Order: sequence, then C-alpha cells, then structure tokens
Amino acid sequence: MKTLGVAVALCAIAACACTRISSNTALPGGANPWTVHGVLRIASTRTPDNLVTMLGGQAINTDLSMLWAGYLFDWNDKNEYVPELATAFPTLQNGGISKDGLTITYHLRKGVVWQDGAPFGADDVIFSWHQVLNPRNFVITHDPYDRVTRIDRLDEYTIAIHLKQPYAPFAASFFTMGPNTYAILPKHLLDKLPNINHAPASEILVGTGPFRIASYEPGTRVRFVANPRYWRGSPKLKEIDFDFIPNDNTVLNMLRTGEIDFYLRAAEAQLPVLRAIPGVNVTLSPFTRFADLGFNAGNPELADVRVRQALAFGTDRNALIEKVTHGVDMPADSDQPPFLWAHASGLPQYPYDPARAAALLDAAGWKLGAEGLRSKDGQPLALTMVGFTGSQTVSGTEEVVQQEWKQLGVDVTIKNYPSGLLYATQGGGGIETNGKFDVAVEEWANGTDPDDSLLFLCSRQPPNGWNIYHFCDADFDAAEARASSTYDRTARKAAYAEAQRILDERLPILVIWFVRRVDAYNTDFRNYKPAHAVTPFWNAWEWDI
Repeated sequence: MKTLGVAVALCAIAACACTRISSNTALPGGANPWTVHGVLRIASTRTPDNLVTMLGGQAINTDLSMLWAGYLFDWNDKNEYVPELATAFPTLQNGGISKDGLTITYHLRKGVVWQDGAPFGADDVIFSWHQVLNPRNFVITHDPYDRVTRIDRLDEYTIAIHLKQPYAPFAASFFTMGPNTYAILPKHLLDKLPNINHAPASEILVGTGPFRIASYEPGTRVRFVANPRYWRGSPKLKEIDFDFIPNDNTVLNMLRTGEIDFYLRAAEAQLPVLRAIPGVNVTLSPFTRFADLGFNAGNPELADVRVRQALAFGTDRNALIEKVTHGVDMPADSDQPPFLWAHASGLPQYPYDPARAAALLDAAGWKLGAEGLRSKDGQPLALTMVGFTGSQTVSGTEEVVQQEWKQLGVDVTIKNYPSGLLYATQGGGGIETNGKFDVAVEEWANGTDPDDSLLFLCSRQPPNGWNIYHFCDADFDAAEARASSTYDRTARKAAYAEAQRILDERLPILVIWFVRRVDAYNTDFRNYKPAHAVTPFWNAWEWDI
C-alpha cells in the first residue's frame, strides 16, 4: 500500500505476514478452562512511564493508548493507514496536500464523542497541537508540530494546516503512527491548565477509544472496560486487564498456569518453551523496531569515532541473533528495515573482526596494558552499559557484548533500570535522556515513514528529541532535509541512502537486528491481527475471547 510515498513493503518477503509458528489444539469443548469469556488478561515486561503518550517515551505507552485514546489514523496488518478520527489520509493525489506541499487539509470524523459524552471536533486537534508546543509540557519532541505556522479551523470538522516548508513525513507523524505517537487530548477538560504534566487522571485519561480506563495502579496494572460510546460501536470484549510484570520468566509462568491470556512481546529466548504450552498460539511478525547499541559520544571515551568503530568490529551480531534470539530476529546494517523501500545497498559493514577492532583502539591511543585493559593518559577504557531490567534478551545481549569487549581490553559495567525510568523524558528523570550512560542496549520503533531525524539531527538532542547520542553532523542534517522536503519517492530514497551511509560511518548507534515480534496467547483469543509498524494494536474493538 503506497500512501504519500510511504509503504512498509513487508509483503515483499516470505515472512511478511504474521506467521503462525505453532497452533496448539485447545482443550475439549473448544475452550481452555482458564478462559474468562469477554475478559482478556494481558501481561508485558515493559512498564509505561506515562499513559499519556505526549508525556512518555516508550512503545508500551502507544500500545496502551490504542485501547483508550485516539489518533487521526492507525496502521493495520496490511500496511495501510486506517482512518480513525480523520476520514481520509491526505495525499497530493486526493487533494489533501496542496500542490506546493505547504497546506494539508484534514476532514475529521463526525459523530465521535469523548468517553464523558462531550463531542470531538477540530478544537480538540488544535488544542492538542498547542500542548505539544507548550514549553511547560514534558514532551520528547516538538517535531513535526513545530513545522506548522498556523492551523485554520475551517469548520467544526475541517482543519487546514499551514507548514513553514514542504515536509513529506508530516502526515505520517501528525497525531498518527509516527516515531513518536501523540494521542489527541480533550480540550474541554484540560484547556484551563497551564500545563498537562500533572493533570488529574480523571481528565487527561479520557479518550475516544474502544475502552475506557477503569483503574490504574502505576507500574502494576491498568484495567480497561468497554466504552459504550465508541464511534464504531461497543467492542466485543467487556474488559481488558493489562499487567506489568518486569520479568520474562514470571510472565511465562503466568501464561503456563492460565493466569493470563496474552504474553505481549515475549522474549525470543523463550520461544522453544512457548511453543510447547498446550492451548497457546505463538506468532512471529516482522516489525519496524530495531535493537541497537547506542553510544554516548558526549562522553570522552566515545567521542572518537575510531573507538565506536572498534566496538562495532568487536561485536559479533550474527552470534547475538543466534545465541540471544534463537535466530528469530533479522540481521540489519542500518536504521532502515531491510524490507522497507528506503533501505540502501552498499553500506559500510562491520563484520566481526577483533584484530581490526584492536588496531582501531591502538590508533585512537587506547593502549593495552599488562592486565589486559586499555588506558589512555592514565585513564582506563571503562564503560557503563545500561538496559532495562527483567528482559532475557537485554541481559543476554549485555553478557555477550561484555565478554567480547573484554577481549579487546574494554572494561564494561552493566547497570539496568526499569524500562519506565530508562526511557523516561528528560523532565521525567530518564536515564538515557539525561545522558547517564556510555552505551545503551535499547530499542527504537520506527514510524510508518523512514524519517528518523528525531534520533540524529543536531537540533534533536533532549529535551527537543531523542538524540541521546550527542551526534551532530552537518552532512547528515542536509541529507535528512533533502529527504523530507520532497514528496518524490526516488529523490527521498537517494537522500536516505546518503543518511544511512553517514550513520554507518559515524556510528552514533550500532544496529544489532530488526525485530520479529513474538506474541503468545490463549487459543480462545480471536481477531488479533498485529500490525508491522509502531504498535501491533490497531483493531482492539474486534478482539474477542
């Protein structure tokens, strides 16, 4: 599906569809004895840092928002935009984008109401835009919202957005499934507040989605109940209980004992065990999320690109995929998925080569001492590696990399944090956003457009984005500007190829793999159709058990 020059071409590869790995037979009677009809019990090892997506930095926030909040468009399992609070995705072809690329018109859906019964309309979208730009709010980035000069309210259900310059990724990022998802907020409940950081939950957690939040225990559980006012009609499920359990093995045991129905984003290392559980389906689906080693080039030890390149040559990524993910995840050589149209060929490669890594460290002045550790000017090459707690995939990656780098003479200390703290905004005390690391074992979920400027532009260091790497390169910024200023696919592809080459040479991050999601769930759970970008949850109103 091509829309605004955007396509996730997953169906070009054999594994494109959500691939059934096992489909164990349900127990007699057609239902598992632990099934609670109409109630879906989900568990995740990821813990949200904020249920309000505008104020958080995690993919799990978006997953949860798909149950209770609303966007202009969602993204489905067929790699298409699904109109939600707007009725047609704007393109040059349908007139939603003006010929000069400067005006984008949205037609909003009529008949939608907030969960308290108030009508949804143009004022809510404009208000939400203002909240993104409010300097008092702890948002991760203002991009692309700060590219807007003004929004005209043409009528209650029509808005015209005027851009400072043409920006091709705009419609794929504005209150939709971009690299940072901001759900639309209720103006009638929040417009009297100076900021939304500490807005009452009873007001800011009112959405337009198929479920409403009945209760929330931070870090523990969210309980959702069906929203009878949902514009598509009441969902099939009457309740969803979503637990946050920061330990892979605990969640696995809960699935095995029937305490939960859905293990969201299971650890790849558990795949053999998951396949053997009676009454459980296991699916793998390619996803535009990559795992990487993020280098904090703002720290002296990593400021020299030769050190970062040495660490890349000293990391056996193929072995990591085999040892840590049991071969589940996909090899990668850039920030663009190998199945996406923007992925470039002929990029700089970093095969596992410890000898070359050692030579680069020598050239950078880090000499190997008698005790097998490197130092420079009396300072040891000692790095702190961070990740999030409870994940076998993260801990397994850290252990392998720690040993590989030790062989190079690099002293690595591992320090992990709950995901909600690791990925929190700068104002929320986030470890990564506040630069409290040398190397991060992390993940990033791409949007539906290949634009990753939020991660790497000079101007997007926290609190203005997610450039936690202190990476700044004028040539990269220029390539990104070329890619985003035209709607021509061929020109965009060429510009993104240059951007990828620069990233692979300068190495703010070393991409380890692209994810194939592992989801395990009760065979009685029906109509789960995971999308391949941003979040798998797009059709929760159809789910049934």
